[in-house]
Amino acid sequence: LYTMNIKEQIQKRGFTVSQVAALMTNKNGEKGITQSSLSQIINGNPSLDKLREIASIIGLSVSELLQDEKDSLSLTCPHCGKDINIKVE
Repeated sequence: LYTMNIKEQIQKRGFTVSQVAALMTNKNGEKGITQSSLSQIINGNPSLDKLREIASIIGLSVSELLQDEKDSLSLTCPHCGKDINIKVE
């Protein structure tokens, strides 16, 4: 679930996954990892350090990076099974 949020946030901030990968630090402390490596990090179980690094590169906090930006809350009625949308303002 958070994987999509990370990718969406990268795009919303005007970056591509490739651009973020090029700005990340590899195991040797040098700049640049492959797009494939970053995708594996995002799709796997990213460490807090990697989340911090991604967030820092695109100019967000970790919580903003992972935040679901829906402006409504969706619930399912336990009686009829219909979706109930509550607008958050």
